[in-house]
Amino acid sequence: MNVLIVVPFFGGAKNGNPDVVDLAVELRKRGHRVVVLTTCYGEDKYYEEKNGVEVFRTRSHYVSRMDYSISFPFFKLRKLIGEFHIDIVHGIMEFGTQTMSATLMSSVKRKPFVLTIQGAATTFGAPHLDALMKTFDHSIARMMSLKASRVIILSERLSERAQKIGVTREKIRVVPTTIPFREEFNPEFFDSHETKKKLGFDEKLVIGFCGRLVRLKGLIFLLNALDLLQHDFDNLQLLVVGDGPERHYLESFAKEISLPTEIVGWVKRDEIPTYLSAVDIFVNPSLTEGLPLTVMEAMAMQKAVVATDVGGTSDLIRNHENGFLVPPSDIRSLATAIRTLVLDGKLRLDLGHEARKMIENNFDWNVIIPKVEKVYEEALR
Repeated sequence: MNVLIVVPFFGGAKNGNPDVVDLAVELRKRGHRVVVLTTCYGEDKYYEEKNGVEVFRTRSHYVSRMDYSISFPFFKLRKLIGEFHIDIVHGIMEFGTQTMSATLMSSVKRKPFVLTIQGAATTFGAPHLDALMKTFDHSIARMMSLKASRVIILSERLSERAQKIGVTREKIRVVPTTIPFREEFNPEFFDSHETKKKLGFDEKLVIGFCGRLVRLKGLIFLLNALDLLQHDFDNLQLLVVGDGPERHYLESFAKEISLPTEIVGWVKRDEIPTYLSAVDIFVNPSLTEGLPLTVMEAMAMQKAVVATDVGGTSDLIRNHENGFLVPPSDIRSLATAIRTLVLDGKLRLDLGHEARKMIENNFDWNVIIPKVEKVYEEALR
């Protein structure tokens, strides 16, 4: 099968959508020809081949405030569909203008189109942006859902979002994603104490976060929760791996409340497990999620996790069994959960072990890829 995957970011300078990178590679291993069309950012190459996957990038307009890339690569899509004799077009992320372009071009070229909805309903907390996204939902996203032969959602909890933009129930297929928990995110490969020492955190209890520094990720709630706690605990250290438009504001606020904070910016994907190994408690205070990869990565690294109960997060976290779930934007609940873990080292270890088991037992590409292939086969009928 010849598959064209269209996604706003794919690896590269932003390390974008690493699960889609893995999906493409795993499909290639199964004998499919996989071509990817994405956008160019920073020093990204316009063409490269990775593990047998051919990646094409186009120029785009990057909106830093939203961490969003805009392009309409109609001509490139038409060329790739013809040149590579594409059987099926798979668009990732319903908010992508690239995905919208793929929807229209697949219709013109009479190729089946599969859409993956990655997240839950999105709000930016800014009235004009929220209004824009609502308009997008009722127009472009609805158009894509109507034209898609099948729609993949990462969690059953995202079905409401899919149906809200017009996806009929019979089109929906639940197919989770995963991470390389054996080869990369494996705690057996790392010495946590040594990593903390190298980072200068050997006497600290490290609270970790990994992801984009945008309003939707809720970092401000984490900083406020830690501000409540640092009056009782003088050894807390916040470690943030990631970057984005909120970085300057978050750094300024952390300085204002005298919270020891290190934001290391974007790092290469293979460096993320090293930073996670230094973390004692991983926190994901996000306001919206699909199936959060950063939570999966922390769980695979055997970390105690506190996460907001949004999107498909509850598919990963069983409250008080392998982590803590708290309501989004609830600073006191977030602080209470973190406090419990700060005070109980044994509980941190126990939750971490159970978290690792959850990933090992339920999220494996050997199970997921056949489900994706089945969706493609259904779309081709």
